[in-house]
Amino acid sequence: MSIAKHVDLSTVKYLFIFGITVLALLFTQQLRAQEIVIAFENTLSPSTTLDGTARTKMLIRNMARADVKQAMFLIRTKTITPKTLDRMMYYDETGQFLVNAGHNYSMLHAPKNFGFPIDIMKANAALEDYQNYHKHVFFPYLYNGRDAELLEQLRNHLAEHNYSPTYVTTRVHDEYMNSLYHGRMLAGRSVDIRQFEKAYTKMILDAVTAYDAKARTILGFSPRQVLLLHENDIAAYCIVGAIDGLNAKGFKVISPEKVFTDPIVNPYFRSGFSAVSYMPYITGIPDSEYEWNSVANKNDKTKIHNYLIEQGLESLIPQ
Repeated sequence: MSIAKHVDLSTVKYLFIFGITVLALLFTQQLRAQEIVIAFENTLSPSTTLDGTARTKMLIRNMARADVKQAMFLIRTKTITPKTLDRMMYYDETGQFLVNAGHNYSMLHAPKNFGFPIDIMKANAALEDYQNYHKHVFFPYLYNGRDAELLEQLRNHLAEHNYSPTYVTTRVHDEYMNSLYHGRMLAGRSVDIRQFEKAYTKMILDAVTAYDAKARTILGFSPRQVLLLHENDIAAYCIVGAIDGLNAKGFKVISPEKVFTDPIVNPYFRSGFSAVSYMPYITGIPDSEYEWNSVANKNDKTKIHNYLIEQGLESLIPQ
């Protein structure tokens, strides 16, 4: 057989397999319409208006009240100390999905070829004895790194050492809303928590439904979303309302374990997809520059203020 014919047959075989995979994915996603995972960062953070341990327990118990038994908790293991160990144990005892978010990640590691892998290995060593940790990783440089060589080295390291990826599709600036709540409480003033819950829920629903609409336009179906929130006081107080709101909009909250152990939805780093490029993995169309501000800018703050104004909570807005 000539080289040309061999190449043509190989190409046809590849395209056939790719086509079957895409069709299977589309069919599977249709059956899983409007499913969503809840994830939390800023885990094990210090006590504020709520004691840290009380906040963690309230959050998990309130999720259970809303029939959500498992969420994804991103753990930076530098925060595991004698003071937070009981909270780590509570995550594990209640069956939460624990994810390696590095030990003490810093962009200063970037010039060092082995800085990132070492940071992940340190975190892995701290987490490996927990029953609900299965070497899943959510590492910042995978999602915002710009050095192609470093990214390739990191992905190769993760694959060679049997780590599995996670991703996030949807974010909100709940940390800014939480800071406004704290400011009000620290000033000795009360907050109508039921009205605040409505503002919190509206912020989340707007982000989730906007992503859903965009995905349906681009893909023709509603893929699973992974909503990233902060583990903070307002989440502990308001998570039931948020889950009820998602359910009312037709979204079903599912366990992260179901998503991130799925070989179709969560390929083994083969595509190099990350928290900000899930749809490009499916479509093959490059994504534009990811437009997410890790710290709320003026426009982000204005949106949060409007959610509060709608619920009669103008007094929380800084003057």
